[in-house]
Amino acid sequence: MSTREIITLQFGHYANFVGAHWWNLQEGNFSYDSSKPSEINHDVLYREGQNPKREVTFTPRLLSVDLKGSLGYLSEHGNLYEDDSPSDPDSMCLWNSDNIEITKEEKLPKAPFIQSLEDNATNNEKVEFEFEDEVDSWVDYVVPRFHPRTINIVKEYKHNDNDKKFDIYNYGKNLWQTEKFQDDFSDKIRAYAEECDLMQGFQVLMDCTDGFGGLGSSCIEHLNDEYGKSILTFPLIDSTINEPSINDLIKSLNIALSWQKIGECSSIYSPLCCSEEGWSPKTPRKFENISYNQNSKYHTSAILATALDTLSIRYRHKSYPSSALSDLCADMNKQGRKAAAMSLSLPFPMTAKKDLIDILDDMETSLWTSLTPNCEISGERNMQSFSLRGIPEDRLKRPMIDARKQMGKPAYSCKTVHEMMTMYLAYSCHASATYLTNTTQPLKIDTPYPKIFKNNLHENGDVADWPVGETVKTIPVMAGLHSTSEMSKMFESLHDRVSKIKNIKKFHAFGDAGLEQDDLAECLNHLLDTKESFEENYV
Repeated sequence: MSTREIITLQFGHYANFVGAHWWNLQEGNFSYDSSKPSEINHDVLYREGQNPKREVTFTPRLLSVDLKGSLGYLSEHGNLYEDDSPSDPDSMCLWNSDNIEITKEEKLPKAPFIQSLEDNATNNEKVEFEFEDEVDSWVDYVVPRFHPRTINIVKEYKHNDNDKKFDIYNYGKNLWQTEKFQDDFSDKIRAYAEECDLMQGFQVLMDCTDGFGGLGSSCIEHLNDEYGKSILTFPLIDSTINEPSINDLIKSLNIALSWQKIGECSSIYSPLCCSEEGWSPKTPRKFENISYNQNSKYHTSAILATALDTLSIRYRHKSYPSSALSDLCADMNKQGRKAAAMSLSLPFPMTAKKDLIDILDDMETSLWTSLTPNCEISGERNMQSFSLRGIPEDRLKRPMIDARKQMGKPAYSCKTVHEMMTMYLAYSCHASATYLTNTTQPLKIDTPYPKIFKNNLHENGDVADWPVGETVKTIPVMAGLHSTSEMSKMFESLHDRVSKIKNIKKFHAFGDAGLEQDDLAECLNHLLDTKESFEENYV
């Protein structure tokens, strides 16, 4: 059967932070042991090719967009097909070289980790890195090497430029409408699509608080018009805490405008943030067995990437080649609701010397944490899809000879992890329709994943009641996507925030970029309509 390929798009600096971790996790979980083949079909998101030296390459089927000055050492053409052979200036020059003055831009230094990747080609010595101090950009820890068409730079705006900010939705929308950017980017999408045997759609990561909201949503509109394939979109909100200012309203309006267009053109979209409040981040999402810095993009993006990598197993699993992205989108959109909430259990709370049947029977709190801003997920009356990884069948239950109290539990009749988890979700999630995908292989954790796990975890991710001081190497994870009525509170909160803008003329940048008062009114009405569509009494 032909691979059902997916093209991934990343718009924005924070989206690339998340993407860097996501691609790192995928490459770190490649299996090179023929006796233990991977359960994941990596061809869904990766493409095979050849470099000019006729060496086989395996690169993400990815297009990434960021601002000028954000790449550091990394070339806009990637680092895979670089030609390091020195050229003869005399043979290339049409003028007398003595009369030419050449000015070269100074190369930026590589982060210690990136430099070590090159050095380790000949030296396998293990090195410790201080990523919290050394990471300034996503390029400082990204492991994969990219195809030349992957990285795309917005040259009209510069990263961290306070004089000419790319902070307005319409800036991105107007940029897409320029012939230079749209034609070039569309051609690259088309080149990927033409390489596919049976392309099933697109997954899009995009910043939605600035100009990338306009750029990403405009591209999604193009994808919907041009290809008619499934589009799964993840609008991202950085959870970094800032002092309250007028910028909070600007960001909120950018989010609302982005979601309006995404809701029209995506199959499903799921807003993600590591803060409980999306419009003015304050309280971090709590995970019992991890400790992270809410103000560190390097930390929070790893959490979001873990959720994305796990959730996407549904349409990357080798055992279910017919399970497509369109199936996930259709399950979440049974009632015409385009938005869905994301949940994460990191790690899934397996305990040393306990079986899954005991863990689930003893569960008193929620099994997951919401990653969608201003939205809690109870699990009741949902359309939901879960992906669970890292629970082997031998940890299901005890054999009858040793089972004792386990035999008195209804779940003891279950013969597989899939069957037992499905039973648990059916009983614990009232009036919900649930789809479950599971793999036995856990998520491998390696450098440069941040050290956010508490010291009560064993190296296999099992939870202990005391400090064990082991380095976590693998973890079980569960992620879910939920179409739930609780999403109405999120849209109501965003509407209340944006409705504080009474006159768009007071926000000159929006007016100058082409946004009118009628556009604001239409956006607010869309938020109210979407809120009502998620309410339980909606017909």
